[in-house]
Amino acid sequence: MFTRVVGAGLCLQAAAMCGGMVSATSENPPAAATWGVSLQGGYADTFQLMLGGTFGEGPDFQNRLTAGGVNLLREGDSLSFYGASSTDLRSATPNWQAGFSYKERLWRKGRHSISAGGGLQRWLFPLVKTGSNDWLATGTLNYTTRASHVPISVTSDSFSLLSSTLPRGSLLYTQIQAQHSLLKRGRYQLSVRHGPMHTYAWGFWGAEGNRIVRYGATLALAWNQNTTVEVGCRQQFGLQDKIPYNRFWTVLVSRQMTGRLRANAQRSD
Repeated sequence: MFTRVVGAGLCLQAAAMCGGMVSATSENPPAAATWGVSLQGGYADTFQLMLGGTFGEGPDFQNRLTAGGVNLLREGDSLSFYGASSTDLRSATPNWQAGFSYKERLWRKGRHSISAGGGLQRWLFPLVKTGSNDWLATGTLNYTTRASHVPISVTSDSFSLLSSTLPRGSLLYTQIQAQHSLLKRGRYQLSVRHGPMHTYAWGFWGAEGNRIVRYGATLALAWNQNTTVEVGCRQQFGLQDKIPYNRFWTVLVSRQMTGRLRANAQRSD
């Protein structure tokens, strides 16, 4: 099963690279290639991952730097690099990760769109069990649409351990999100996004089967199109005996910078 999920991740990456052959054609002029940098920081209840366990006493100080570009090789594609850390404030122990991903739009028709991609990640989590030191192959498949002016996305992310100090395996994390615009006043916008999440594991760090179901909601206030304050809470339901039922909260502030890479780029259709 581990080989099967690794293969699925590689297939997603291969599909992303050839996505232009099945993308819907458009008479609109190609979108400009742009770059973006985002810096995010704030506090969280504790350090919690997709398998459902919590690590450290909390609270945690979290920060994340993301940089990348969109519409680079084809219209609708994206390349992203990130680095993030979550530091348990009671023990002053940081857990950090970094990686990159490439995503390609495979198909678009009207309000519907499908994209896929893959990447590589590095995890160093000293608070997880006896300490994790991991390299992972990742894959993603994403469907977006709109229902009555409400954006909806369905995303499945696969994580396969290429090397680890803990038992190797794979997991699949699936989430559905809807975003509602609550208020727009000049340069300010208030919105809420919410939806369920689910994790299934095949031997990842020794975990097997259905792990958790969560339902989360985030209230976001954005202004000047480059600064956002988010307050989030999610309820977790453990699907196995040792997985806790708990509520997880976050308070985060992010700042974005964007710009055009080139005015008249030639890309494949």
